[in-house]
Amino acid sequence: MNKEPSTSTNTYWRQTRHLTMGLLLTWLLLSFGILFFARELNGLRFFGWSFSFYMAAQGLTLMYVLILAIFSYQSHRISARQKTLAQLAATHTQSESV
Repeated sequence: MNKEPSTSTNTYWRQTRHLTMGLLLTWLLLSFGILFFARELNGLRFFGWSFSFYMAAQGLTLMYVLILAIFSYQSHRISARQKTLAQLAATHTQSESV
């Protein structure tokens, strides 16, 4: 018995995968970019510290927390949207059978 996943399930996982890949790319660019360009960023000052030191000490940690918050918020929105679509489909199916 070969059961194919529904279109809404495919949509849910496609949206979740795109969100995850986008945020992982952001994480990679932030981590690599700040560390790779640390010498060039030493000339900039942020709250009295060199920018590269600040980003390594606190800034990147704050960015990672922001990435997690974005992931949580967007995942909740995707799930809520899928739940609403499933309820609409169920209502539509019930109205057709009457």
